[in-house]
Amino acid sequence: MINLIPQTAKKRITREYWLRVVSVWILILTGVAFIVAVLLIPVYILINSKADIYTNSASAASLEIESYELSSSALIKASQQAQKIATLDEAVRFTDLITLISSLKNPSIIIDNFSFNLTETGLAPIVINGEAKTRQSLADFRTALLNHEDIAEAELPISSLALDRDINFTVTITIKE
Repeated sequence: MINLIPQTAKKRITREYWLRVVSVWILILTGVAFIVAVLLIPVYILINSKADIYTNSASAASLEIESYELSSSALIKASQQAQKIATLDEAVRFTDLITLISSLKNPSIIIDNFSFNLTETGLAPIVINGEAKTRQSLADFRTALLNHEDIAEAELPISSLALDRDINFTVTITIKE
């Protein structure tokens, strides 16, 4: 029966047939795409909500890390300051040394100047300038310094002992560690 259809009608029927086949396939694919989209919406929402949760927890963790870093730097600084305070507490106080040296001098010794210096290794030798009324009082002062348990050395230049009265002197004292 297909042979009885004219050639022009046959072309039109074939075109209409393929048009219907293509439109049906397009409708089927559209329906499948719609169903897939409907099924993927909950997954999309779930993934986005999980991503938001992880983003929020990551930002909270980064804030905590920053606060920990600030705390750790503050703790390090406080520890360093505490170490400095501990070493200062163990260090010899200048007022204690002045009191010690002043207690060892006799009344005929007048101390004009104390010179203290701190080095990285500890206390540098102390330099004392003063005036002694007699040579004997100056020698007694040096002996009293040497006899004290905290003083390692007391250097008195011989030139200071050249005069007999009103002697200007300089004594260099080394404190024991």
